[in-house]
Amino acid sequence: MKQITNRKLYDTDQAEQIARHAPNTDRQDFYFLIETLYKTSDGDYFIHGEGGPQTKYAKSTGNGRTGSEQIRLLSEEKAVDWCEDKAINSAVIIDEFEHLIET
Repeated sequence: MKQITNRKLYDTDQAEQIARHAPNTDRQDFYFLIETLYKTSDGDYFIHGEGGPQTKYAKSTGNGRTGSEQIRLLSEEKAVDWCEDKAINSAVIIDEFEHLIET
């Protein structure tokens, strides 16, 4: 997916995938949800989220809701928070954010 935010192009094909949270990957399910944390070559973090009509990624169609996708920018601190909230493997968090982890 590509999205322009603040006059900058964010592209999931060009960014490095750091972690993925996918509690429901059945695209036929109204609660389908996949979120992936990416890092750009400039060091910016973003979440690519996609979900069904009963998720936070739903969009109105005028007579209902449909699944959709979006890119959401994150600060480095918010990226760590997202990883902790989604119970991403500790090794992944340490590899990416060691300088922010207290030992």
